[in-house]
Amino acid sequence: MIEYKKPDHEAWSSYPETLLILPGEPEIMIDLREPISGEAKKALKAIGLDSPFAVLTSFNPRGVNQPAEENARLFGELESELRGLGLEYSVIDACSPNKDHCECSVAMKIDRQAAIDMAFRWEQVAIFWWDLERFWIYGAITPIEPISLPLP
Repeated sequence: MIEYKKPDHEAWSSYPETLLILPGEPEIMIDLREPISGEAKKALKAIGLDSPFAVLTSFNPRGVNQPAEENARLFGELESELRGLGLEYSVIDACSPNKDHCECSVAMKIDRQAAIDMAFRWEQVAIFWWDLERFWIYGAITPIEPISLPLP
């Protein structure tokens, strides 16, 4: 496992502390600061996320906060792109631990490099990658060594 070293971009500090919130009954909340429980793994499979998948967003390109209207416009464009490509996805929220900051995101079963390339086109700092055992952070506009979550 690679030792975590905070990358230079200021947006990186919050990535390892993200909560992933998948709407539904029941709502699924995955705290990336903790090992993923067997119950959470079963819940992901139950909603169709039964193979490796990426979590990415179009919000706040380059890690720069945008007005809500701009983020909504960007997310609509991302969804249009995904539909145009025929990709299935689930809308989820990626939030700070206190839920003061959330970014509407998508979880989709796609090749990891294709997800990184897509995030790069949307000027995103990084993606989350689920390998069926743990989540990872992979850089998009800022390439880094992959970071295994949770941090030690």
